[in-house]
Amino acid sequence: MSRQYLDLLRRVFPIRHLFRGHSLWALVCCTVGTAAFAAVLICTFLVIALLNSRGVVTIEAHQVAEYDQLFDAGSANAEAENPDEPYPSPRALTGLGLKAVAWELRHRSWGKMLAWSCHQFPRLQTTSSALTWLLAVGLAMGFLYSTVMTQMVTLASRAAGHTAGQLRQSLHRHSIRMGTSDLLDARTAQVLELFTTEVETVRSGIEKWIRTIFRSPMLLVVLMTLAMTLNWMLTVECMLPLLACWYLIRRERRYLEREQVLNRDRATTDLKLLGEGIRKSRLIRGYQLEAHEDQRFERHLTRYQGRLQDIERRERRAFWLSRMLGLTCFSLVLFLLGARMQGLPDSPEHLTLAEGLLLLSCFALGLKPVESLANLRRLRGDAGQAAERIYRYLNTIPEVGQAVGAKFLQPLEKMIEMEQVVYRQGKRNLLDKVSLKIPASGTTAIVAFDPLEARVLISLLPRFIEPHSGRVLVDGEDINWATLESLRAETLLVGGGEPWYTGTILENITGGDSRYSLSQATDAAKMVHAHNFIQKFPQGYETTIGEHGDQLGGVQGFLLALARAMLRDPALLIIEEPLLEMTGDEKAHLEDALRRASKGRTTIVLPSRISTLRNADRIVLLNRGKVEVVGTHDVLLKKSALYRHWEYMQFNEFRHETSPIQ
Repeated sequence: MSRQYLDLLRRVFPIRHLFRGHSLWALVCCTVGTAAFAAVLICTFLVIALLNSRGVVTIEAHQVAEYDQLFDAGSANAEAENPDEPYPSPRALTGLGLKAVAWELRHRSWGKMLAWSCHQFPRLQTTSSALTWLLAVGLAMGFLYSTVMTQMVTLASRAAGHTAGQLRQSLHRHSIRMGTSDLLDARTAQVLELFTTEVETVRSGIEKWIRTIFRSPMLLVVLMTLAMTLNWMLTVECMLPLLACWYLIRRERRYLEREQVLNRDRATTDLKLLGEGIRKSRLIRGYQLEAHEDQRFERHLTRYQGRLQDIERRERRAFWLSRMLGLTCFSLVLFLLGARMQGLPDSPEHLTLAEGLLLLSCFALGLKPVESLANLRRLRGDAGQAAERIYRYLNTIPEVGQAVGAKFLQPLEKMIEMEQVVYRQGKRNLLDKVSLKIPASGTTAIVAFDPLEARVLISLLPRFIEPHSGRVLVDGEDINWATLESLRAETLLVGGGEPWYTGTILENITGGDSRYSLSQATDAAKMVHAHNFIQKFPQGYETTIGEHGDQLGGVQGFLLALARAMLRDPALLIIEEPLLEMTGDEKAHLEDALRRASKGRTTIVLPSRISTLRNADRIVLLNRGKVEVVGTHDVLLKKSALYRHWEYMQFNEFRHETSPIQ
């Protein structure tokens, strides 16, 4: 994994975060769960050993002293039916519970611990009682293990979710600060991809990393400790082939991955060459190159198919090699365990059935945590790549920034002036040295043959975008030297797509601002004729608007946005009028709403209806990035052929596709 990706992941989730908050509690749960898992293994081992011994101990005459010393309970002869009789050899003692297991393991450290446990808990000295207690403790530990490990997963998910939430907040704040780079919402798709897919990749990677880094090392330590305490020499002998097998398989996998990447790149190149003939069919026919193209196509096709077959062969080879190595290693481990189990029962090197099963379980259970730790690098690499893409966007300098020493824009008349404004998109000038004065108060309509030019012009006023050259003045003040807060408090844009968001109607009008009361929101809605349709909803102003505004008609959504603007009482109102199908009443309500909204303030509108043009105090026509004409609707119809052409193209029902007048 690239060092860059690792550093980025550490930036997202530093190591110190492992030991605080949800991560710390996840560590505690993992520790408790691992201890419970070890207890389950030990209980299982003891149950198997107890069932295998049946609580019976056979003692030779020379072992009496050893027996007494182990259990510190007087002579074994005391357990005979008649202690006055001489001790027979051998003598079978029955019903001893875990004492029988302790005797079997007397050459191990486990034997002394079990003997001590039997002395402290007399119930363990009876076979039936010992079996009952072992099963009860095992079930209890199993339940505890399941509970705390489930909680550990939940806590790891919460820790990762908290980090993901912080990333999403950063993306959200940064996207709001960013300008509208292309006005075509191309960046929206990029941000949504980062917001959903990439952040989720980081969240999932961190969650799995926390779970792996806590659980796998602890589990390996527990398993290896159990195995070493049983028989450290045999454990080492079994570990050597296991480690060798794991190393060979990992090396083969890495080699296979490199070869697959290389072969796939080569196959992709061959595939592009195969498609070249389709793209250049005209050239081939024009120069009568059909025969040459057939030969070339067959040559590249053969090579492409060979690449794919080579990938398949290498995958089959890796699969076969891993299986054979695994089978060989497993057979070798079984041979070593079987050889020790066939030894003399009294030999210190002898392995009981329970010990053999426990050792085999330790080796088998240890494979998964080892594999998890081996995959940790790839896991962190995927999360690191996603983090790199997120931070690449977060490090993008916003198009619109606030100058050092910017001053608060005073609520004056809001006369607008543009001086030689240029805005480029690629190599095209959407605005080409535009100079324009829009007087305070009244309604100004901005129209253009290319609607994008008009959108650019209105987007400059609240500084959603910055001009590449020139200045925009409000009441003689350069808006680049005004604070964004004061500028956008006095400049509101209504329209532009869906002017609502998920929430109640009241929240949509107030914007969730507690400064505005229900009565104020109601007054704003009444001003633009929105109150009537709001009252018809079952919950009125508390009616929830869905994500897509299914409960609202097009005109209703627009009037709701107008009400939101009226509540804030801006000095400069910019309206992007939607193109909607409307009834006669809706048209009348909209006409009156726009008239009321425009009263007493500077209004700039992008019209979609001929009536809006007729009611405007002035109209600005843009063509090829320049201001062509300025005037009222009636005057421009008489004096401007270009405006008449534009008006015909937009509103005449017999219009047809044509190009602007040159």
